[in-house]
Amino acid sequence: MSTSPRPFAAFDIDGTIFRWQLYHELFDALATAGYIDKANYDTVTEAREAWSKRQQSFSDYETLLVSVMERKVIGLPERTVKQLARDILGTKGHRTYTYTRNLMQSLREQGYVIIAISGSYQQLVEEFAKLHQIDLAIGTEYELENGNFLHKKRYVFGQKGPILTKAVEEHNLSWEDSYAIGDSGSDSAMLELVTHPIAFNPDDRLFQQAKASGWKVVLERKNMIYELEETDGTYLLAATNHD
Repeated sequence: MSTSPRPFAAFDIDGTIFRWQLYHELFDALATAGYIDKANYDTVTEAREAWSKRQQSFSDYETLLVSVMERKVIGLPERTVKQLARDILGTKGHRTYTYTRNLMQSLREQGYVIIAISGSYQQLVEEFAKLHQIDLAIGTEYELENGNFLHKKRYVFGQKGPILTKAVEEHNLSWEDSYAIGDSGSDSAMLELVTHPIAFNPDDRLFQQAKASGWKVVLERKNMIYELEETDGTYLLAATNHD
């Protein structure tokens, strides 16, 4: 007997639920475990420091990080990445934003299927999903050979729209009253598909898209949450809350 499609809410993870970046945490863990050589580690951490001092863009830093990771992960046993993922989430997995954590809980109680779509590795996303009771975890996936990483078979960056569409079709979900929330321009492709798009602590690219489309914007700073809604081309403060 067929069942009625269920409502869903799709969340980015890094910078949206999680207060930092799972991918970057994995890089540091791999370096500590000896899988990233000192020269590459120093190059990436210098770029990270330059970004933190606003001397270069986050995009430039992240591009460098990804290029190093994509080279170094080939041949790495999947069991190693899974163990590092468990270690990372065991110590840092609860470092989350209040607004998105509470939104997930509220929507879960209303019967929504909670989806996480992230550019971080599938092994990290799955561990994060277990920790936060997320129903469907979708991350960057590598083909394996003899249990070792070989090459990518699912790219997430730039593909969140098609990935979400496929998930909705495969899991009998409904677009009606659907939610999507993200913090960067790469999330806009999934936000534009849903009934309730939310730009959370958006970067400039996502903010410009939100402004052009009239999407809700939410900012969380220290212990305050600011909900902004577009009215006649201007964003007005709609609500404030203590976290």
